[in-house]
Amino acid sequence: MSTVSELRKVVGRELKAQRELAGEKITDPEAGAIIGSTRTLRRIEEGKSTRVTFAGIGRLLEYYGAPDKVRFEMERIWRFMDDKIWAQPSHAVENSGWDAYLEFERMAVGLDQYETTFVPGPLQSMGYMSRLFERGAAPERIPILIENRLARQTELIGKVDPVRLRFLFSEAVLRGGCDDQQLAHMLKLDAHPSVTIKFLPLADGPYPMLNVPFSVLSFRNTEEPSIVYLESPFERRFYEDSAAVGKYHQIFEGGLRQAKSLKEFQR
Repeated sequence: MSTVSELRKVVGRELKAQRELAGEKITDPEAGAIIGSTRTLRRIEEGKSTRVTFAGIGRLLEYYGAPDKVRFEMERIWRFMDDKIWAQPSHAVENSGWDAYLEFERMAVGLDQYETTFVPGPLQSMGYMSRLFERGAAPERIPILIENRLARQTELIGKVDPVRLRFLFSEAVLRGGCDDQQLAHMLKLDAHPSVTIKFLPLADGPYPMLNVPFSVLSFRNTEEPSIVYLESPFERRFYEDSAAVGKYHQIFEGGLRQAKSLKEFQR
């Protein structure tokens, strides 16, 4: 299991992105002076440990001209940079526009996702996501939400080095708003060499410990899961603790062994 802070890496990527948006080089003397040295700046962007405080990160982002909401969120997250269990409140995602999960997803070489109610986002057809967003989002936001989700799907499945994507869900997902178009869309994706889609038949349940949706992401190789993600209406929670990651990995693998191929589903 991972013993390195994945959060430190993803924040480093964001700081690098903000520097590049500002048109500054890694050797910029003012940026180096703010956090101690150019060497320290390199370490931060590479996700390596430093003694820089959250206040230093805030001053650096202020120098780069980053939006205040992004700066505040980076300062907040920097406070628990080395914690093995941490959370990002949903309102922080909405206010800052910076979603830690999506940044982790961009780094992943493997994604295992379990769902109980909804079709997983990477598998949703445009029709399905439209119906979903219409029931919970402001009308003026729906087009951009759809655009962002479609871009995320393309990024995940269209990489030169494919991400191993495995999706497991309850049969309830297939019987609750999953129309023929959505089913056909998933069957097409299931034929992709890096994608696996399986479901747990209701008739064979109950399935112990498979009552809450979760995702397990791997960043180095698919045999070494790195982080667990759980989402609620209030917050997004992340586990880097090796015992927790190992437990959820074990639960997912056990579910796969009991599941059926999507091709076996019949209405």
